[in-house]
Amino acid sequence: MSARSYAQNLRCGEDVSIAGLTRKDTAMRWASKIAKLHFAVLLVILAPLPASAYEPATIAHLEQILAAAHGKPDKALAKQLGELELTERLSTARLKKLEAALPGEKSRQVLLVLSDLSAFHDLPAEEILQVPAPDSDSQSKILGKVADYIREALPRQIDLVISRNTSQFDNLKVVTLSGSSEAAKEWAKTKTEVELEATVSVAPLIAAAVVENQPYHFIGKNSEAVNYRNGAEEVAGLPPAEHRKVPPQSGLTNWGVFGPLLEVVVNDVSGGKTEWSHWEQGTRSVLAVFHYDVPADQSNYDVEYCCFTSGKTWDFSGKELWNVYESLTPAYHGEIAVDPMTGAILRLTIETVIPEGQPIYGAKVMVEYGPVELGGREYLLPAKSVSISVAPVPVMIQDGHCTDGACTHGLFVHPKDTVVRDTIYTSYHAFRGDTRILPTDAFDKDADSPSSAESQPGIPRKQP
Repeated sequence: MSARSYAQNLRCGEDVSIAGLTRKDTAMRWASKIAKLHFAVLLVILAPLPASAYEPATIAHLEQILAAAHGKPDKALAKQLGELELTERLSTARLKKLEAALPGEKSRQVLLVLSDLSAFHDLPAEEILQVPAPDSDSQSKILGKVADYIREALPRQIDLVISRNTSQFDNLKVVTLSGSSEAAKEWAKTKTEVELEATVSVAPLIAAAVVENQPYHFIGKNSEAVNYRNGAEEVAGLPPAEHRKVPPQSGLTNWGVFGPLLEVVVNDVSGGKTEWSHWEQGTRSVLAVFHYDVPADQSNYDVEYCCFTSGKTWDFSGKELWNVYESLTPAYHGEIAVDPMTGAILRLTIETVIPEGQPIYGAKVMVEYGPVELGGREYLLPAKSVSISVAPVPVMIQDGHCTDGACTHGLFVHPKDTVVRDTIYTSYHAFRGDTRILPTDAFDKDADSPSSAESQPGIPRKQP
């Protein structure tokens, strides 16, 4: 999380003139009183506006909305979509089909966020294959192949250069309540006459209002080259972490997607609880999906998040003030979707259970893997990842100032913000020519493992 401070830059000695805060006659009288007040020092209060409530929507409902929106302006459609919250998982394949019919970039960004947020839900019932579950022995064999894949076929040692492209969104809005702004009017409607009169006696200016749970908006995009060497991921051109003089990457760190993350989760799952979920259609084959649950005492999954503030200041001038949160391996749960023939993991979700009293509220990660051709061979490597963090962020509602040599810090509040980071991995290149990678069909040569072209009892073939 970047240190985003919304400074109002108030200056001492300014006249205050606010009009338009209307709540029938009461609000008009209140605004009139404020307009006549002049203060040497302006006080600031935080005025929370009513939070927006998202409308639950199924995938079918979403498709109906998009079908009815044909010819609708991009901005208007984006606003309509931003008020939704999907209750079912919008798969990447289905997302691409819907994106193609959208009128512009704004609506595509909102639909992308809806899809990312839904990544931890169940698929619509019609997308779950109605095929009998494998018996317990067959399930154990599939999970055994997953462990074999992690140990033998996963390309942990491959050296790569990859382009990592991340788009970031959040749902926190900060507005200035001054003049005849609509935000000011809405705030006034929520107050009684007594509250309005009391506010006048405390502060002549409502300088900032924080509105949580608003439609997600685009913050920015970052593209960087990542080197994956000897099992470690490093951003190209950056020195080792202990020698950096700038803050680490902001937000929830999604580490180890090229191998170590899978290894940690699969090892943890072996000591936790795993249960069968369903069959679903993958890009090339039918996938076996399992739910898992890892308690804290079995967890080896670390959460790293930057950055949070402690106290009233927010200062990145020194390394010790970066305030990076590193969890003590929390409990987590999620699901894995695997190729039942090879044990290869095609999709992984992780939902952590953050204990109370921590500087963040929640952290989720989803990674999808797909085929990448390198040197005439095909390998399964990360294609997309989503990380979602919920944490307090600093909003400065009053600047620090100095008077006659005496200085005060700025005044901060810390509303809850949900940040969605959508990452696409592209432009894979082998780092050196002598690297050997075990392909995903390595088990075809194993006498104990069936060919991926053959069907096994309890495992359905690819659906037409």
